[in-house]
Amino acid sequence: MLINPRGDTLFFKRRMDGQDTLLVMQPEGRSSDAPMALAATPEHLRAWATTTGALAVAAPWPRDGQGLRFRMFRMDRVAALLGRQTGDINAALTDVPLLDGFKMESGALPEAVFTVLGGASLHIPGLFPLPGSTDQAPAIYELDGRGATFRVIPLACLDRHALPSAAQLEPGTGRFWLTVGDSHHLYVLDGPEFALAGDVVWPAEHQGLARLAFHPALPEAWIAVSSTLLVVNRNSLRVVDEIALEDELRWQRGQRVECSLGGVVFSGDGSTAWVARPYSGDVLEIDTRTRKRRGRVAVAIDALDLLAAPGRIYMQGLRNGSVGWFAARI
Repeated sequence: MLINPRGDTLFFKRRMDGQDTLLVMQPEGRSSDAPMALAATPEHLRAWATTTGALAVAAPWPRDGQGLRFRMFRMDRVAALLGRQTGDINAALTDVPLLDGFKMESGALPEAVFTVLGGASLHIPGLFPLPGSTDQAPAIYELDGRGATFRVIPLACLDRHALPSAAQLEPGTGRFWLTVGDSHHLYVLDGPEFALAGDVVWPAEHQGLARLAFHPALPEAWIAVSSTLLVVNRNSLRVVDEIALEDELRWQRGQRVECSLGGVVFSGDGSTAWVARPYSGDVLEIDTRTRKRRGRVAVAIDALDLLAAPGRIYMQGLRNGSVGWFAARI
Protein backbone atom coordinates (compact mmCIF):
# COMPACT_ATOMS: atom_id res chain seq x y z
CA MET A 1 0.00 0.00 0.00
CA LEU A 2 1.04 3.57 -0.73
CA ILE A 3 -0.52 6.91 0.13
CA ASN A 4 -0.05 10.33 -1.47
CA PRO A 5 1.64 13.19 0.45
CA ARG A 6 -1.73 14.78 1.28
CA GLY A 7 -2.90 11.53 2.84
CA ASP A 8 -6.21 11.39 0.99
CA THR A 9 -5.54 8.90 -1.83
CA LEU A 10 -4.62 5.26 -1.32
CA PHE A 11 -2.86 3.03 -3.86
CA PHE A 12 -2.88 -0.74 -3.35
CA LYS A 13 -2.39 -3.97 -5.29
CA ARG A 14 -4.95 -6.74 -5.54
CA ARG A 15 -5.37 -9.90 -7.64
CA MET A 16 -8.51 -9.54 -9.75
CA ASP A 17 -9.78 -11.79 -12.56
CA GLY A 18 -6.36 -13.37 -13.00
CA GLN A 19 -4.61 -9.98 -13.13
CA ASP A 20 -2.26 -8.34 -10.63
CA THR A 21 -3.99 -4.94 -10.46
CA LEU A 22 -2.90 -1.60 -8.99
CA LEU A 23 -5.99 0.14 -7.63
CA VAL A 24 -6.51 3.69 -6.40
CA MET A 25 -9.21 5.05 -4.11
CA GLN A 26 -10.00 7.95 -1.78
CA PRO A 27 -11.28 6.51 1.52
CA GLU A 28 -13.09 9.75 2.38
CA GLY A 29 -14.19 10.59 -1.16
CA ARG A 30 -16.80 9.54 -3.67
CA SER A 31 -14.60 6.77 -5.04
CA SER A 32 -14.28 4.93 -1.71
CA ASP A 33 -16.67 2.16 -2.76
CA ALA A 34 -15.33 1.82 -6.30
CA PRO A 35 -11.52 1.71 -6.59
CA MET A 36 -10.19 2.37 -10.07
CA ALA A 37 -7.44 0.43 -11.81
CA LEU A 38 -4.21 2.18 -12.85
CA ALA A 39 -2.33 -0.87 -14.15
CA ALA A 40 -2.74 -4.64 -14.48
CA THR A 41 -0.71 -7.66 -15.59
CA PRO A 42 -1.15 -11.46 -15.45
CA GLU A 43 2.27 -11.57 -13.78
CA HIS A 44 3.56 -9.76 -10.69
CA LEU A 45 3.20 -5.97 -10.40
CA ARG A 46 4.94 -3.54 -8.04
CA ALA A 47 4.71 0.20 -7.36
CA TRP A 48 6.96 2.63 -5.47
CA ALA A 49 6.38 6.22 -4.35
CA THR A 50 8.51 9.19 -3.36
CA THR A 51 7.84 11.82 -0.70
CA THR A 52 7.37 14.33 -3.51
CA GLY A 53 4.37 12.39 -4.85
CA ALA A 54 5.92 10.51 -7.77
CA LEU A 55 4.70 6.97 -8.44
CA ALA A 56 6.64 4.40 -10.47
CA VAL A 57 4.84 1.25 -11.63
CA ALA A 58 6.58 -1.83 -13.05
CA ALA A 59 4.45 -4.49 -14.69
CA PRO A 60 5.63 -7.20 -14.74
CA TRP A 61 8.13 -7.38 -11.85
CA PRO A 62 10.79 -8.63 -11.05
CA ARG A 63 11.76 -10.26 -14.30
CA ASP A 64 11.26 -9.37 -17.91
CA GLY A 65 13.75 -10.50 -20.50
CA GLN A 66 14.45 -6.87 -21.45
CA GLY A 67 14.73 -5.48 -17.91
CA LEU A 68 12.21 -3.45 -15.96
CA ARG A 69 10.12 -0.67 -17.48
CA PHE A 70 8.34 1.97 -15.44
CA ARG A 71 5.23 4.03 -16.01
CA MET A 72 5.59 7.29 -14.11
CA PHE A 73 2.58 8.95 -12.47
CA ARG A 74 2.00 12.05 -10.37
CA MET A 75 -0.10 11.07 -7.35
CA ASP A 76 -1.69 14.52 -7.11
CA ARG A 77 -2.85 14.31 -10.71
CA VAL A 78 -4.40 10.89 -10.14
CA ALA A 79 -6.10 12.19 -6.99
CA ALA A 80 -7.59 15.13 -8.89
CA LEU A 81 -8.93 12.85 -11.61
CA LEU A 82 -10.65 10.52 -9.14
CA GLY A 83 -13.24 13.15 -8.36
CA ARG A 84 -14.15 13.56 -12.02
CA GLN A 85 -13.77 10.11 -13.59
CA THR A 86 -16.55 7.56 -13.39
CA GLY A 87 -15.02 4.91 -15.65
CA ASP A 88 -11.51 4.01 -16.75
CA ILE A 89 -9.13 6.53 -15.18
CA ASN A 90 -6.46 5.64 -17.73
CA ALA A 91 -8.61 7.27 -20.41
CA ALA A 92 -7.55 10.59 -18.92
CA LEU A 93 -3.91 9.54 -18.44
CA THR A 94 -2.78 9.35 -22.05
CA ASP A 95 0.54 11.15 -21.54
CA VAL A 96 2.06 9.05 -18.73
CA PRO A 97 5.82 8.88 -19.39
CA LEU A 98 7.55 5.52 -19.73
CA LEU A 99 11.12 4.85 -18.65
CA ASP A 100 13.04 1.86 -20.03
CA GLY A 101 16.35 1.12 -21.72
CA PHE A 102 18.35 0.88 -18.48
CA LYS A 103 22.09 0.26 -18.76
CA MET A 104 24.94 0.03 -16.29
CA GLU A 105 26.18 3.37 -17.58
CA SER A 106 24.25 6.46 -16.50
CA GLY A 107 21.83 7.91 -19.04
CA ALA A 108 20.00 11.23 -19.04
CA LEU A 109 16.46 11.08 -17.68
CA PRO A 110 13.79 12.07 -20.20
CA GLU A 111 12.44 15.51 -19.33
CA ALA A 112 8.95 14.17 -18.64
CA VAL A 113 10.27 11.60 -16.11
CA PHE A 114 12.49 14.24 -14.48
CA THR A 115 9.44 16.47 -14.04
CA VAL A 116 7.39 13.68 -12.47
CA LEU A 117 10.16 12.84 -9.97
CA GLY A 118 10.24 16.43 -8.70
CA GLY A 119 13.82 16.16 -7.45
CA ALA A 120 13.34 12.84 -5.63
CA SER A 121 15.10 9.54 -6.33
CA LEU A 122 14.00 5.91 -6.41
CA HIS A 123 16.05 2.75 -5.90
CA ILE A 124 14.08 -0.27 -7.03
CA PRO A 125 15.17 -3.93 -6.74
CA GLY A 126 14.66 -6.32 -9.61
CA LEU A 127 16.44 -8.53 -12.10
CA PHE A 128 18.53 -7.27 -15.01
CA PRO A 129 19.51 -9.21 -18.16
CA LEU A 130 23.24 -9.85 -18.27
CA PRO A 131 24.99 -8.48 -21.38
CA GLY A 132 25.58 -11.18 -23.98
CA SER A 133 23.57 -13.75 -22.05
CA THR A 134 20.03 -14.96 -21.56
CA ASP A 135 20.55 -15.02 -17.79
CA GLN A 136 19.39 -12.35 -15.37
CA ALA A 137 20.94 -11.18 -12.11
CA PRO A 138 19.76 -9.14 -9.08
CA ALA A 139 20.18 -5.40 -9.49
CA ILE A 140 19.00 -1.99 -8.32
CA TYR A 141 17.27 0.29 -10.81
CA GLU A 142 18.20 3.87 -9.93
CA LEU A 143 16.10 6.88 -10.94
CA ASP A 144 18.06 9.94 -9.79
CA GLY A 145 15.77 12.97 -9.71
CA ARG A 146 18.55 15.29 -8.59
CA GLY A 147 21.24 14.36 -11.06
CA ALA A 148 18.63 13.74 -13.78
CA THR A 149 20.15 10.35 -14.61
CA PHE A 150 19.11 6.70 -14.56
CA ARG A 151 21.06 3.44 -14.53
CA VAL A 152 21.09 -0.14 -13.23
CA ILE A 153 23.49 -1.22 -10.46
CA PRO A 154 24.35 -4.95 -10.19
CA LEU A 155 24.09 -6.42 -6.69
CA ALA A 156 27.39 -8.25 -6.49
CA CYS A 157 26.67 -9.41 -2.93
CA LEU A 158 23.77 -11.62 -4.04
CA ASP A 159 23.77 -14.99 -5.69
CA ARG A 160 22.57 -14.83 -9.29
CA HIS A 161 19.43 -16.76 -8.40
CA ALA A 162 18.51 -14.63 -5.36
CA LEU A 163 15.38 -12.49 -5.55
CA PRO A 164 15.76 -9.03 -3.96
CA SER A 165 12.55 -7.83 -2.37
CA ALA A 166 12.84 -4.28 -1.02
CA ALA A 167 15.60 -1.70 -0.59
CA GLN A 168 14.84 0.72 2.25
CA LEU A 169 16.94 3.82 2.92
CA GLU A 170 18.10 3.98 6.53
CA PRO A 171 17.16 7.40 8.01
CA GLY A 172 20.02 9.86 8.30
CA THR A 173 22.47 7.70 6.39
CA GLY A 174 23.30 6.72 2.84
CA ARG A 175 22.77 3.03 3.60
CA PHE A 176 20.09 0.78 2.17
CA TRP A 177 18.70 -2.30 3.90
CA LEU A 178 17.92 -4.96 1.33
CA THR A 179 15.55 -7.80 2.10
CA VAL A 180 15.63 -11.01 0.07
CA GLY A 181 12.78 -13.46 -0.47
CA ASP A 182 12.65 -16.53 1.79
CA SER A 183 15.90 -15.88 3.64
CA HIS A 184 17.20 -15.69 7.20
CA HIS A 185 19.25 -12.53 6.74
CA LEU A 186 19.27 -9.17 5.01
CA TYR A 187 22.01 -7.04 3.51
CA VAL A 188 23.10 -3.52 4.47
CA LEU A 189 24.53 -1.68 1.47
CA ASP A 190 26.38 1.62 1.13
CA GLY A 191 25.12 3.98 -1.54
CA PRO A 192 25.61 5.13 -4.16
CA GLU A 193 27.23 1.95 -5.53
CA PHE A 194 25.45 -0.50 -3.20
CA ALA A 195 28.64 -2.06 -1.86
CA LEU A 196 28.14 -4.52 1.00
CA ALA A 197 28.57 -2.82 4.38
CA GLY A 198 27.29 -5.67 6.55
CA ASP A 199 24.37 -7.96 7.10
CA VAL A 200 21.84 -8.93 9.75
CA VAL A 201 21.44 -12.63 10.47
CA TRP A 202 18.78 -14.41 12.52
CA PRO A 203 18.13 -18.09 13.32
CA ALA A 204 17.41 -20.25 10.28
CA GLU A 205 14.17 -21.54 11.81
CA HIS A 206 12.75 -18.04 11.29
CA GLN A 207 13.52 -18.07 7.58
CA GLY A 208 11.04 -16.13 5.48
CA LEU A 209 10.34 -12.78 3.84
CA ALA A 210 11.33 -10.12 6.35
CA ARG A 211 9.25 -6.97 6.85
CA LEU A 212 11.31 -4.04 8.05
CA ALA A 213 10.57 -0.74 9.80
CA PHE A 214 12.98 1.84 11.20
CA HIS A 215 12.29 3.31 14.64
CA PRO A 216 11.79 7.09 14.22
CA ALA A 217 13.67 8.11 17.38
CA LEU A 218 16.12 5.31 18.23
CA PRO A 219 18.89 3.62 16.19
CA GLU A 220 16.79 0.49 15.85
CA ALA A 221 15.34 -1.55 13.03
CA TRP A 222 12.36 -3.79 13.80
CA ILE A 223 12.14 -6.87 11.61
CA ALA A 224 9.04 -9.06 11.52
CA VAL A 225 9.83 -12.53 10.25
CA SER A 226 8.10 -15.86 10.84
CA SER A 227 6.49 -15.65 14.30
CA THR A 228 9.08 -13.33 15.85
CA LEU A 229 9.77 -9.62 15.96
CA LEU A 230 13.51 -8.89 15.97
CA VAL A 231 14.96 -5.62 17.29
CA VAL A 232 18.26 -4.79 15.62
CA ASN A 233 20.77 -2.12 16.64
CA ARG A 234 21.45 -0.16 13.44
CA ASN A 235 25.02 0.71 14.50
CA SER A 236 26.26 -2.77 15.39
CA LEU A 237 23.81 -4.62 13.07
CA ARG A 238 23.20 -7.09 15.90
CA VAL A 239 19.90 -8.48 17.13
CA VAL A 240 19.43 -7.00 20.62
CA ASP A 241 15.95 -8.36 21.37
CA GLU A 242 13.43 -10.93 20.18
CA ILE A 243 9.71 -10.51 20.82
CA ALA A 244 7.58 -13.62 20.28
CA LEU A 245 4.17 -12.49 19.05
CA GLU A 246 2.62 -15.62 17.51
CA ASP A 247 2.58 -18.15 20.33
CA GLU A 248 -0.58 -20.05 19.45
CA LEU A 249 -0.29 -23.53 17.98
CA ARG A 250 -2.04 -23.88 14.63
CA TRP A 251 -2.69 -27.11 12.79
CA GLN A 252 -3.61 -27.95 9.25
CA ARG A 253 -4.16 -31.54 8.06
CA GLY A 254 -2.53 -32.84 11.20
CA GLN A 255 0.62 -30.74 10.82
CA ARG A 256 1.72 -27.69 12.80
CA VAL A 257 1.62 -24.52 10.71
CA GLU A 258 4.32 -21.92 11.29
CA CYS A 259 2.59 -18.55 11.39
CA SER A 260 4.07 -15.40 9.93
CA LEU A 261 3.81 -11.84 11.18
CA GLY A 262 2.86 -9.01 8.87
CA GLY A 263 3.95 -5.40 8.63
CA VAL A 264 5.19 -3.06 11.39
CA VAL A 265 4.50 0.67 11.76
CA PHE A 266 5.43 3.20 14.46
CA SER A 267 3.79 6.21 16.02
CA GLY A 268 5.45 9.52 15.17
CA ASP A 269 7.29 9.69 18.50
CA GLY A 270 8.28 6.03 18.36
CA SER A 271 6.63 5.11 21.67
CA THR A 272 4.25 2.64 20.06
CA ALA A 273 4.57 -0.01 17.38
CA TRP A 274 1.74 -1.86 15.67
CA VAL A 275 2.35 -5.35 14.28
CA ALA A 276 -0.06 -7.23 12.00
CA ARG A 277 -0.90 -10.89 12.69
CA PRO A 278 -2.79 -12.15 9.63
CA TYR A 279 -3.35 -15.65 11.04
CA SER A 280 -4.76 -14.28 14.29
CA GLY A 281 -7.05 -11.67 12.77
CA ASP A 282 -5.65 -8.79 14.77
CA VAL A 283 -3.04 -6.05 15.07
CA LEU A 284 -0.98 -5.88 18.26
CA GLU A 285 0.01 -2.60 19.91
CA ILE A 286 3.51 -2.79 21.42
CA ASP A 287 5.19 -0.49 23.94
CA THR A 288 8.56 0.05 22.29
CA ARG A 289 10.31 0.81 25.59
CA THR A 290 9.23 -2.27 27.53
CA ARG A 291 8.74 -4.47 24.42
CA LYS A 292 5.43 -5.60 25.95
CA ARG A 293 1.98 -5.86 24.42
CA ARG A 294 -0.09 -2.81 25.28
CA GLY A 295 -3.24 -3.68 23.42
CA ARG A 296 -4.88 -5.69 20.68
CA VAL A 297 -7.06 -4.49 17.81
CA ALA A 298 -9.35 -7.22 16.50
CA VAL A 299 -9.96 -6.64 12.80
CA ALA A 300 -12.33 -8.11 10.24
CA ILE A 301 -9.61 -8.90 7.71
CA ASP A 302 -6.45 -11.01 7.87
CA ALA A 303 -4.22 -7.94 8.00
CA LEU A 304 -0.81 -8.45 6.41
CA ASP A 305 0.41 -5.01 5.34
CA LEU A 306 0.09 -1.86 7.45
CA LEU A 307 0.35 1.80 6.48
CA ALA A 308 0.32 4.66 8.99
CA ALA A 309 -1.56 7.85 8.10
CA PRO A 310 -2.76 10.80 10.22
CA GLY A 311 -5.24 9.46 12.77
CA ARG A 312 -5.49 5.94 11.39
CA ILE A 313 -3.69 2.80 10.27
CA TYR A 314 -4.63 1.20 6.97
CA MET A 315 -4.51 -2.58 6.59
CA GLN A 316 -4.52 -4.92 3.62
CA GLY A 317 -5.53 -8.56 3.90
CA LEU A 318 -3.42 -11.59 3.10
CA ARG A 319 -5.87 -13.77 1.18
CA ASN A 320 -7.92 -11.47 -1.05
CA GLY A 321 -6.20 -8.09 -0.69
CA SER A 322 -9.17 -6.39 0.98
CA VAL A 323 -8.44 -3.00 2.58
CA GLY A 324 -9.60 -1.57 5.91
CA TRP A 325 -8.46 0.82 8.62
CA PHE A 326 -8.73 1.58 12.33
CA ALA A 327 -8.26 4.77 14.33
CA ALA A 328 -4.88 5.26 16.04
CA ARG A 329 -2.86 8.05 17.62
CA ILE A 330 -0.14 8.39 15.04
